[in-house]
Amino acid sequence: MEIRRFGLGILSELLVEFAVLRLAGLRITIPPLLYRAPIYARFAEETPMRKVFFLFTLCCAFSSATLAQYDQPAKPANTSQAAKPDFSMTASYIEACSCDMFCPCYFNSHSTMHGDMQFCRANLVLKVDTGYYKSTKLDGAKVWVSTDLGSDWSTGKDSWVVMTFDPSDTPDQKAALTDILGQLYPFKWEHAATDTAAFSWNVDEKTGVARAKMNNGKGDVELERVAGTNPNQEIVIPNLQYWKAQSNNGFRMWKTKEEKYSGQGHDFEYKGTNGFMITITFSGMATPTLAG
Repeated sequence: MEIRRFGLGILSELLVEFAVLRLAGLRITIPPLLYRAPIYARFAEETPMRKVFFLFTLCCAFSSATLAQYDQPAKPANTSQAAKPDFSMTASYIEACSCDMFCPCYFNSHSTMHGDMQFCRANLVLKVDTGYYKSTKLDGAKVWVSTDLGSDWSTGKDSWVVMTFDPSDTPDQKAALTDILGQLYPFKWEHAATDTAAFSWNVDEKTGVARAKMNNGKGDVELERVAGTNPNQEIVIPNLQYWKAQSNNGFRMWKTKEEKYSGQGHDFEYKGTNGFMITITFSGMATPTLAG
């Protein structure tokens, strides 16, 4: 009975003094109840107990208000995603250049010195494993990129590039790959040209030989797998970016047995130089002037 009287007295006090509460951003209005002054006066001296009760009541009110605010249907999550890229390509390369192994150009901002000349002459022969450019399917398309990075990368001085398409590439695939490779290799070429020539692209994992060869004999790249200390594990350089590609499976060390190119006024041939194989993934948006 005493506890009941005590509770009624304190509750009366709270309801009179806190008739309007603002908790958790909510307005809660509670009408006053019967005020029993005699009971309040009787237990006024029990201040510590009253404070505990007050805090307990306040916490309960706060919890109720807060829970009421969250007792609403969950808002749907924001499912908006970044726009799908206009193109995406996974391509495998047989690649060789005039530098010693491994090509130092990947760690510098200039071509390698060869005697008193500065250049990096290379053949980058790619086969699209899977890919698309807007509505154009790129699976199986092949491109042979012959190039010299020249003596000054900032200006493109002495640089040139020739993109040779396989006759099996359709006009839409050629247009698509021209844009994709232009973005993958954003270089200031001093001279650029295109050509068409049939070529083969083969990798024999058992014998450790990879070869790309133009049917007209003007281009040839032959690589041999470099033996590591463990004959069952090839040498691979990971964690190194290939131009602008977002990802790759690592640079597989396959040294050049021979590489050459002759065409469009250019001619070079090297043996025993840098070579590797790599599979890259590259995606992005179509160049506005070419997007259709």
